[in-house]
Amino acid sequence: FSALLVKLKIDDAVDAIPVHFANGIWGCIAVGLFAEPSKIDISYGNTMHVGWFYSWGRGSGDATLLGIQCLGILWIIGWCTMVMTPFFTLLKAAGMFRVDPLEEEVGLDISHHKGSAYDLTGPDQSHVDKLIAERASQHGAVEKEGEEE
Repeated sequence: FSALLVKLKIDDAVDAIPVHFANGIWGCIAVGLFAEPSKIDISYGNTMHVGWFYSWGRGSGDATLLGIQCLGILWIIGWCTMVMTPFFTLLKAAGMFRVDPLEEEVGLDISHHKGSAYDLTGPDQSHVDKLIAERASQHGAVEKEGEEE
């Protein structure tokens, strides 16, 4: 699913769409397939429409619950589209939908929070030497990169 987002040029740095959208759809479909009659009875007081696999076990093959779950998925997609499209359209028209390309390259932590989120300078060499010495005393000789015995 993530590869499709890249192909469609949809920016989703943390894979929120595959996690929430795809897994949310699976969760709805799974209810339509696997809803256990005893759990349906506890929740709704009847077991007329249960998961499709349980319906097959009863000899009916009733897919009503599965169909309703699929309609629910379509309704949620439609609702989100209708609510969010105007919002994103207004943000784009106002120039607030994306940050400046330079800001994106440098990182929003610097432009918006006035500091780097990560120390990218690397460790102090004296700390590296101290760690190597400690490991050598605990585990025997430890070689530094580039050194040969």
